[in-house]
Amino acid sequence: MIQTTTVLTEILALILGRKYYANIIHTRGTNKCEVSSFIFRNKQEADDHRNALESNLSYKFVETVSFRSRREYSNIRNASNKG
Repeated sequence: MIQTTTVLTEILALILGRKYYANIIHTRGTNKCEVSSFIFRNKQEADDHRNALESNLSYKFVETVSFRSRREYSNIRNASNKG
């Protein structure tokens, strides 16, 4: 999928970094909360991952956090493409 960006978007990405999302999960039966091993490019992908966690007996969804990074994660796999 090719994403189109504007000059302004690229300037902001250079200055502030690109926005990514990650889900915080709780390991059931423990006091341990951690960031899941997936980084998402948009909120919808993070929400899809959250929905998939609802049927998981090992982990419980806690929250979605956003962060910015100047590093581009261009080789990120979508949660829906896990295999």
